Amino acid sequence: MIKSIGKHAMATATVIALGGTGAASAQESARASVFSAAYTCTVPVLGARPIVINGTLNAMADRVVVGQPVRFQLHIARLSLRAPVTIDSWTAVAGIDVNGAQATSFRMAGSGGPVAPGQPISGDLYGTWVPRARGVDRFRGGGVAITARVARIGVLTASCLPATPRPVIETVMVLPHRVLRARYLGVDG
Repeated sequence: MIKSIGKHAMATATVIALGGTGAASAQESARASVFSAAYTCTVPVLGARPIVINGTLNAMADRVVVGQPVRFQLHIARLSLRAPVTIDSWTAVAGIDVNGAQATSFRMAGSGGPVAPGQPISGDLYGTWVPRARGVDRFRGGGVAITARVARIGVLTASCLPATPRPVIETVMVLPHRVLRARYLGVDG
């Protein structure tokens, strides 16, 4: 969730988060939902800071079907928290809460390279969710933890909690397993 300098560094962060596969862009759906959500982050030395996260949450599948894992990309276009010092590398973990046809949560994670002082924070996180019930599910952002490695200081972690009310950042229709099977066999239904 922290901006890497230049497109090369951001591409490297994406490849690291994907385990080196580089498969995200081929699977990305054009259905990503744009969101803006308020958080409060507790930052070492700086204390509590109100921030805003702007981004998209994207189900990387054409169809979401009961019992089949779905990979998600959380793209943070802008996090209003800026790096006060040069960050050498970072990792981030975010919780996503699901309500609707089922109530559950899942985690997303990402990592990346350097961030210059004063730069806005952005990046990509990935995670997998397995729907267990058909119907409409709404996704909301949960807690976020950003761990940064800083050369002269060491490791620092900022913990962020969402403000209430939390906006819906994505809505997904989960299809029953039999619908996908009927379409695959060429049967309407």
